[in-house]
Amino acid sequence: ILFLVIIGVISLAINLLIPVISSQIKTFGTNFPHYITKVNQFIDDITKYTVASNFYSQIQDYLNSLAKKIPSMISDYFNGFGSKVKNIAETVVNVGVVIVTTPFVLFFMLKDGHRFKDFSTKIVPPKFRKDYHDLLDKMSVQVGSYIQGQIIVSLCIGVLLFIGYSIIGLDYGLILACIAAVTSVVPYIGPTIAISPAIIIALITSPIMLLKLIVVWTAVQFIEGHFISPNIMGKTLQIHPLTIIFILLSAGNLLGVVGVILGIPAYAILKVLVSHLYFLYKRRYNKYYGDDAGEYEFKNDEQEYIRD
Repeated sequence: ILFLVIIGVISLAINLLIPVISSQIKTFGTNFPHYITKVNQFIDDITKYTVASNFYSQIQDYLNSLAKKIPSMISDYFNGFGSKVKNIAETVVNVGVVIVTTPFVLFFMLKDGHRFKDFSTKIVPPKFRKDYHDLLDKMSVQVGSYIQGQIIVSLCIGVLLFIGYSIIGLDYGLILACIAAVTSVVPYIGPTIAISPAIIIALITSPIMLLKLIVVWTAVQFIEGHFISPNIMGKTLQIHPLTIIFILLSAGNLLGVVGVILGIPAYAILKVLVSHLYFLYKRRYNKYYGDDAGEYEFKNDEQEYIRD
């Protein structure tokens, strides 16, 4: 059923969205020289001021020096052309293998995924099986809730932005909304990346369009932050926004794009593991040392776990 739904969604997207997106891309290609002319005119207007003219001359000197270096840079690049072609071919093959094998892996994980839980539980000593089972359930809830919620939130942001862009008459609204929906999978940093191309298009169009864009973007972010995310994501993750930002920055520096995408789910799993170990430590402390100087206090969910 899940595979049929995925195939249906992809087919619907190809039939409905691809023609519209391709027409907007063609329109953008046709209007691109006009946009370049506007940008050049804007730069010329800025260079009329003394401070800006000095800065502009420095940029011109840098570009002239860069133009002189281009032949040597091209020769250096093509010196190792054979190895670079080999690396590109290996990357393409690896990506192709991943794309081909992913549906089969997904099918067997959906079909036989529960067997891993049963098999691994039997390996764990009987005394720790309840803790192990509880850990797996908590990790599954945390990661599953985050992934499902983030996808739904991203889709809602894309739909709302497309409606807003259509109302204000921003060019290439569907493409910009799709970019925003994809990048919004990464919280906090994604929306910042998503608004950048929209700002460029609005600036090229007119200052009034930029003002309209700011109004639309503010309204969408308000609706997403106060209504969509709290109701869809809920309080499942219970991660402070500042912690999320630090996770994204650290994971991005260590693993790049993969780290940014997988950083928060990995942190959620680690948080569940550390919290559970700390819970076991508190329970053991209360058992042996609670009468000496007082016991640790447990939250409601931990008390329910103790009663179970």
